[in-house]
Amino acid sequence: MQRVHLFELEDYGWLPRVIRDGGTDFLDFAFERIGFYDGVADKLVALLRRTGGSRVLDLASGGGGGTLQIRRRVRGAGLSTEFVFSDGFPSEAGQARIAALGDPATRYRTEAVDAMSGGGSESGVRTMSGALHHFTPDAVRQIVAGIVQKRAALAFFDVAASPAMRKLPAVLVPLPVAVNLLMLFLATLAVVPFLRPFRLSRLLLTYVVPLIPLLVAWDGTVSALRAYSPDELLAIVRDIPGAAAYTWEAGVVGKALYLTGEPR
Repeated sequence: MQRVHLFELEDYGWLPRVIRDGGTDFLDFAFERIGFYDGVADKLVALLRRTGGSRVLDLASGGGGGTLQIRRRVRGAGLSTEFVFSDGFPSEAGQARIAALGDPATRYRTEAVDAMSGGGSESGVRTMSGALHHFTPDAVRQIVAGIVQKRAALAFFDVAASPAMRKLPAVLVPLPVAVNLLMLFLATLAVVPFLRPFRLSRLLLTYVVPLIPLLVAWDGTVSALRAYSPDELLAIVRDIPGAAAYTWEAGVVGKALYLTGEPR
């Protein structure tokens, strides 16, 4: 089976923010509990040290969870890097989570920032955690092209394509898809009471009208079908004008995918 780019509800502007935030809150909680980004965080630490970067501009931040986890590893490595979070649909929960840190060197931009711009004119190493699969290959090419044009370094992290799923004949794919849908729906029901900050709306949209579990189940399953492999990412970025002046690296640690690009 090849990569399949089905639609995710979270990609649409009409999705109510309270439902969107409920889904991203669940994912941030789950990824933190399993230490999903622990194995790839050192890729950003090494990149910052090599480039002397003192600022990170995070794109498509959502609730901030992925890059917040990586930020802790960066600070634990002794780097006082500034972190600026941004998203096309800024998350209220993410903004509250970052404000609660009380760290003037970590902030979440309240205005919408389109990742397709590559971060605009702001300086900093571009990062993205858990969002790369939301973009088609052409969109990934456009994002990275904008970054390359600015001669900025980048470190992107995401869920890696499952080798087992990729080996399945297409006719057998519906079975693991159905299992994944059910498991994610039930996991959301079990986890929502533990999510912070507490929101009554999150409980109502989970146990009265289960829109958040449905969002998590559908988008989480589609994310697995959309996930990239290291070879696919390298094939995309190496065709970009100016990419030959970069050193590229892509790989998988655990179940986490990484792509780094560093101007030479």
